[in-house]
Amino acid sequence: MRKTPTFLLFIFLSTSTAQMWSEDLISVQTNDNISEILEEEIPLEELSFIEDDIFTDEVDTQKIDVQNIANDETDLSATNMQNEKQRLTVDFWVDDRSDIQKFSQTYLSSKWSSLLKKDLDTAINYRLYVRKKIQEQHLPSILEYLPVVESNYKTTAKSSSGALGMWQFMSNSVKPFLMLNDYVDERLDPWKSTDAALKKLTDNYNYFQDWLLAIAAYNCGTGALIKILQKSPQKDYWYLVDNNLLPKQTALYIPKLIAIADIAENAEFYNIDISHRDEEFSTLINNENQFFDSVTVSKAYSIPQLAREMQIKSEELKKLNPSFVKNFTHPSIKSEIRIPIGQKETAEKALAKMEPIDFPFKYKVEKGDTLWGISRQFKVTVASLCELNGIEEKAILSIGKILYIPSK
Repeated sequence: MRKTPTFLLFIFLSTSTAQMWSEDLISVQTNDNISEILEEEIPLEELSFIEDDIFTDEVDTQKIDVQNIANDETDLSATNMQNEKQRLTVDFWVDDRSDIQKFSQTYLSSKWSSLLKKDLDTAINYRLYVRKKIQEQHLPSILEYLPVVESNYKTTAKSSSGALGMWQFMSNSVKPFLMLNDYVDERLDPWKSTDAALKKLTDNYNYFQDWLLAIAAYNCGTGALIKILQKSPQKDYWYLVDNNLLPKQTALYIPKLIAIADIAENAEFYNIDISHRDEEFSTLINNENQFFDSVTVSKAYSIPQLAREMQIKSEELKKLNPSFVKNFTHPSIKSEIRIPIGQKETAEKALAKMEPIDFPFKYKVEKGDTLWGISRQFKVTVASLCELNGIEEKAILSIGKILYIPSK
């Protein structure tokens, strides 16, 4: 979720605000989850496209004929074969829009189609989970590609504004969707953040009763979009774009999404090597356990120690549990630890052998402090201090940094 306009700050709408909104704005349905507007507006900022700015004057603005298109490196025989392939029309496709066509031209190039394939293949497990949830909730299938626009499906992506994760949530926009505290940051969890993002998008749609406006609000902010619509004689996304009523980045946000979805869904038509992964998806929807098993704990347990007890790689367990930012579960709230499928019993036996971490003492680093000196002060090892705080033994401590001290 992008900070306005690149990332969305969740702004909830009060019932009173909805009532003040004139009836000709849009057909509004009240929603219990949209209960209040944050008082402070977030200023607009430039949209930084990940890896490069692909919407530049260097892009050829000639319109694309989708019935007869080929990459620069595609031979004539392959081009002729395209007429025999069926092109699917993706959600919200609009013919003859130059903004969509510019993004299409860019992503049909060898460089960008390769990057798109890499991003979609690298995140295949997350992507298929997104698709599964979209189908379960009967949402527009194009939303599977929204994480490409947000983060290139990178689970650790962080913007200069502080938006984090695959869906780019801001820290002050996580409630009531995700948990964020000293021990847990669920913005980093691709599964939980997917559930949260789809819930927010659904809330947006229930309010605006229009999917393009709902998606636009995910980018520029619900409150910002309301103000724009109040000044517009038409409550239509493309009207807002064509009349320069939207921030530039929001005006490009949906054309980019549509172009990416079109190319990914019609890769065979365009002679691009991007797989829809239907076979893997079929396996997923028939697999009750999906990707992992889980165990639940109510105290702080070390993730690296659990991995050692289970005799699996620590990185494997951390990848399944990215939200535990201190490498241990929450000290006082129930936590679900994901584990590889088939190893639930092994994990339960390992946890039975382990001692939970006592609620760690917090120490604020002062001038002159070193890890060795702090470890001597509290009679713990440097290794245990580093493991608990997720830092290297050679790390340089910054004044004011909070360190968690493990139990002796």
